[in-house]
Amino acid sequence: MSLGLALGCSGAGTRGGDGGVTPPGSCSPACTSGQNCCSAGASFVCASFDSDPNNCGSCGVSCGGGRCVGGACTGVPDGGGRDTSVGPGMCSPSCSSSQRCCGTSCSNRQAPAGMLDGRGDTSFSNCNGCGLACDVERASVCGQQLGGSGPPQCLCGNFGQCPVGQRCVSNGGSFTCADLSSDPNNCGEVGTACAEGESCVGGVCGCGGTGAACVDGQACCGGACVDVTSDAANCGACGTACSTGETCAASSCGCGDTGVACQAPAAGGLGGGGDPGESCCGGACVANSDTSCACEACSGSDSCQVGGGGLLPGGGGGGPQVCCGDSLVAILGCGGGGLPGGDGGLPFP
Repeated sequence: MSLGLALGCSGAGTRGGDGGVTPPGSCSPACTSGQNCCSAGASFVCASFDSDPNNCGSCGVSCGGGRCVGGACTGVPDGGGRDTSVGPGMCSPSCSSSQRCCGTSCSNRQAPAGMLDGRGDTSFSNCNGCGLACDVERASVCGQQLGGSGPPQCLCGNFGQCPVGQRCVSNGGSFTCADLSSDPNNCGEVGTACAEGESCVGGVCGCGGTGAACVDGQACCGGACVDVTSDAANCGACGTACSTGETCAASSCGCGDTGVACQAPAAGGLGGGGDPGESCCGGACVANSDTSCACEACSGSDSCQVGGGGLLPGGGGGGPQVCCGDSLVAILGCGGGGLPGGDGGLPFP
């Protein structure tokens, strides 16, 4: 306990500001109700915090020749024996109404308004009374909850201090309680974040709830560790799929043994057009045209079209695509996926 105060108690002990029970003192016989066991040199004495000038308000707080009234020192005389009436404690000049006198220094009763991290403010060290500090691991500020009333209390952010076993951690400019056994952003230790897709179980990051953490070159995709350096459906990252015919090597999509990425199509405007780019056909990049559109030849009146990027960008899903069709592909996307029901319920054949 700070300020050199040596608190004790009688019987089963007294409760501190955070609800914990302080160890019983060594007063014998045990102190009566309303008294507290305080150290006095090498021995212990029973003291009334309301009136004992040597233990005024808490153990070890001396009024220095003044009187203790209601747990506060008053009537402290100066060198000539005159009553200076400096108010509670030994602070001169006296503390303001928003402060309390602890020893010879004024301490804020609560952190200034708007202060998010009040651990360095004097109120944090004396929130529950002089020398009774908030737990730096479970609280961030001494103040009042939003809409609350009554005396200030130890808080984590805008709410009560964290329960035992949780930590008060910074979160987006504020503070919140984190369970280090299950929080993927603070797994096992504050600031230790699990990789994307992994969960925190028992303070250890793992994939799939109970699995081990993925190794280098892998990512947790759909609850399983996947090699994103070679998986064409998850190339470089979960959900990044290579185009048809392409393979994934060193986390990049490519075509054939050389692994060169084919030129991607670029959609035009509402009227269609655009650059059809290339498709990987038989292990080689082939320019898309009416005779080789997505590795197939267009027939009849159809021509190679770029879907997406018009009225409904990316209508076919996954960005611009190429397929055989007419000018409606630019609006509806390849396969008519740009509107519900394939053709969007429009009166087209």
